[in-house]
Amino acid sequence: MRRSSSTAGEPAILLGTDTGPNPAEYLLHALAACLTTSIVYVAAARNVELTSVESTLTGDMDVRGALGVDDEPRNGFERIGVAFRVTGNAPEEKLREVVERARKRSAVYDMVTNGVPVAIEVATD
Repeated sequence: MRRSSSTAGEPAILLGTDTGPNPAEYLLHALAACLTTSIVYVAAARNVELTSVESTLTGDMDVRGALGVDDEPRNGFERIGVAFRVTGNAPEEKLREVVERARKRSAVYDMVTNGVPVAIEVATD
């Protein structure tokens, strides 16, 4: 198992100082990075030379749920949108196929769209 550390923050509206991405933004980044990496792998396996891959991810969230202000909205994203701009030495149809195959192979996409059991342990002294 690999361990790493990073800085996270929250915007002022969520009582933070905006010193870094918030956890939900990290999730969007992980999804973008995994999908992009998968696109590169799939393209290479199909002899498609990519010129560029750009992504824009958006997450719709009603923060009242996470803040405990309202029990109606869920705590996390209600919807995530992913938009890619992909260019390379293949026709549009082939580039779209590369993205679709990459979606099917992306581990983070799988975890986000299908969920994964999470076990939480608590130790106290």
